Amino acid sequence: MSVLKIENLNLDVPGFSLKDINLDIPGETFFALIGPTGSGKSLLLETIMGLMPIKSGRVYLDGKDITFLPPEERDLGIVYQDCALFPHLTVKKNIEYGLKYHGVDESERERRIEFVAKNLDMEHLLPRYPGNLSGGEKQRVALSRVLVLRPKAILLDEPLSSLDPAIREEIRDLLKKLQKKLRITFLIVSHDFSEILYLAESAAIMHGGKIVQQGAVEHIFNKPNSRFVANFVGIKNVFPAKVAPGKAVLNDLELFTGPGNYPAGSNHVSIRPEEITIAGKNSGNCKNRLEGRVVKLTCHGFYYNVLVDVKGVPIEAVWTARDISEYGISPGKEIKIELRPEAVHLFREDS
Repeated sequence: MSVLKIENLNLDVPGFSLKDINLDIPGETFFALIGPTGSGKSLLLETIMGLMPIKSGRVYLDGKDITFLPPEERDLGIVYQDCALFPHLTVKKNIEYGLKYHGVDESERERRIEFVAKNLDMEHLLPRYPGNLSGGEKQRVALSRVLVLRPKAILLDEPLSSLDPAIREEIRDLLKKLQKKLRITFLIVSHDFSEILYLAESAAIMHGGKIVQQGAVEHIFNKPNSRFVANFVGIKNVFPAKVAPGKAVLNDLELFTGPGNYPAGSNHVSIRPEEITIAGKNSGNCKNRLEGRVVKLTCHGFYYNVLVDVKGVPIEAVWTARDISEYGISPGKEIKIELRPEAVHLFREDS
């Protein structure tokens, strides 16, 4: 059952619009909104929270229509990137603030504060002030302030983007642990792919105020429904193709495709660079065994992006530094590469 449902939502602000947004977010899950800067992700989050007046549509929480309820009555919590803590209040008073507003009695307030402080490993922070906290500690406080209210869903607006890498990983692990332990729905806005792949089970991609694809995270990242989505999730190999059951033809290059991988009207192919492998001496009987010439290598430390020309088709692969050394990969080298038929994804895009 969905805990958060959005139907045909439209919103106009100066110079931008959210258009026909439909989302169905199951309970007790981690859901992600992703998309380029300016696509409307944070605006949609604030609209769900009740901070922006909608033009049309409905927002439901646990089956209840909350479209026109004020933010404080929506049973939702929101955590911003900048944490928005009260600098003149201690950590404990910051956490307690919302409980007082909602009329929770003192003994219950103490129980809830103790619970979140223990679960977020921040009991030692309670007497301190926000000005004396690190970025990661501030995020723990901001999250605690929402959790004590026991909302049905928590909205997270890029909560990790301003943190140092080590702290970001720590808070990311904490979010995953809390979501599993408390069995609460989290809706996170992010543009960090590794973050999304680690945290979220389902996601929606936004572009120009619209949702252009949604579903399981793995499905979106491996089976995009458009050139835009393919490029956005890091698939470098996107080509127009002539498609028939079992194969796709790119210029003079013929690729075998997996069984059942033939969406109606397919006219494009996408292939993740990670799926391209070097054909070694002991390679199996792969149907897509191709010969090409290395055009370019781009070093990224422990891995390389390698551009291979195969019958005039520029195919990009991602290989480890060890692969590059072991096989003597260099510009101009003739090599053989392999590609599983199941990794050749087909989709239709109207011109």
